[in-house]
Amino acid sequence: MDDDQGLLPLDPNHKLTTTAAATDDSSEDVNLDAAYDEIEYMDLKVPGKEGCPRAEKKGQSTADKRGGPKQHSSLTSEMKTSRAVARVTQRLGLERVHEIQLEYASLKSKFGELDYDKANAMIRNLMAMGLSQIEIRGILGVGGYRLQRLYSAQAAKPSPTYAATDELVLPSPPPLTPSTLHSVDKSVHIPVLSSIPHLVNALTKKLSAFPLVASRISFVAVDAAELSVDASSSALVEAADIILGDAAACVLALPHTRHLKWLQLTSATVDIDLVAQPKRDFACTRAGGIHGPHVAQRIIAIERSFHKATQLQATRAFDPHELTYRSAKDVSVAILGFGDIGAHVAKLVAAAGFRVMALKRRTARVSWMKVDGVGGFDVTDRLDHVLANADYIVNALPCTPHTHRLLAGSVLHLCAHKSPCLIDLSPWHVVDEATVVAAMEHKWLSSAVLDVPEPVPPTSPLWDHPQVTLTPRVAPPHQADAVADVFMQNLWHFIGHAPLQYAVEWTQGY
Repeated sequence: MDDDQGLLPLDPNHKLTTTAAATDDSSEDVNLDAAYDEIEYMDLKVPGKEGCPRAEKKGQSTADKRGGPKQHSSLTSEMKTSRAVARVTQRLGLERVHEIQLEYASLKSKFGELDYDKANAMIRNLMAMGLSQIEIRGILGVGGYRLQRLYSAQAAKPSPTYAATDELVLPSPPPLTPSTLHSVDKSVHIPVLSSIPHLVNALTKKLSAFPLVASRISFVAVDAAELSVDASSSALVEAADIILGDAAACVLALPHTRHLKWLQLTSATVDIDLVAQPKRDFACTRAGGIHGPHVAQRIIAIERSFHKATQLQATRAFDPHELTYRSAKDVSVAILGFGDIGAHVAKLVAAAGFRVMALKRRTARVSWMKVDGVGGFDVTDRLDHVLANADYIVNALPCTPHTHRLLAGSVLHLCAHKSPCLIDLSPWHVVDEATVVAAMEHKWLSSAVLDVPEPVPPTSPLWDHPQVTLTPRVAPPHQADAVADVFMQNLWHFIGHAPLQYAVEWTQGY
């Protein structure tokens, strides 16, 4: 096999398999000459490599060649590898396994020594996560001899600290021998400042799939309101390198921090008070990718007049004319803010058949773009165009100084032609209560759905307004698991020096 053939880049659509890994079950089956690493950089099954004959081993019998006892051994090896892959997939999830495979394959396709070192570092991180040799070989196809060398080096001396910065107190992975694992008494306590039910349990359960990391990391629930009077909680936050929490709680906790390097929020948005605070010497990430479906469901419910159907049924009235609705292709949904939430809403709304327009500050001159391969969205930076042509307006703008009271005053008069429904995901920042009520009185808006995080004052006219629907911001039952998934994926990125997902740009405020 020549070097080029062994180092072909992986096709992004090609799913990695365990067949090639299974043929390399023991170090006795691999060539141990000096050029081993250059030839067997990674024993993946890649296009062009299948069917390459292996060098015949000296003294191999005819029975072995014809598949005697060796055939039974190979079958056992393949079964072991398949079971190992199944275990890893169950622990990490199929999406995460594919992500690891593709990342490793991209490193494998390069010749540079630095990329080789990165590949080795990636294997060491998987070791630290508690994966066995056969599990790593199963998902990556790494040669047995190379794995043995890395495991031996790992056991001989602690590997360099694998945190995002040199100052992180997360201890280096202990030598992988039973006699020394229990001797490591250092641990990292991550404060969790959140009102999401069962979040600490969800985090602990997901981390328990990786015994070596779980033995050194624990999650501790902390009440941010008690930090000023609770010395133990204050000391925990002060010593923390990593904090997970709700945005409002994190604002209260930040003055108590001394070593913070990464703050993971439980929400997809950033609190304006968090952006306004002066301390910014740490990475901040959002819980992106887990919000948005209820918006598309709400639009469908309004368009089909489900609330009217309930009212008619209560009075035993049968009136088809009250329940007429438009074709989805004739309904335009304007999404203010085309970030993580806005793009997710756009994808779901477009999939339901509605036309989608999106307002985005930084946009290319071409007005049409695709998101995850779903349709074309009219993306523009012209607020007047969006408001004048919308049947529904979804406010998904982040809370920043640039968006504060963007729709206040008489701006909504631009909606007078179509009188859309306003669905506000962050009430009272972009538009205030008085503006919403006035816009409906002038028939600039036909109705409003306000997703409020806190109760509206009892004296508010919104309670009795016939065109207003108030919905409390209710978390879905799986939110704890969803937030834990985002955090765990970023934790592996943090440990492995990789860029964090959904990072906040302090200068932009989101």
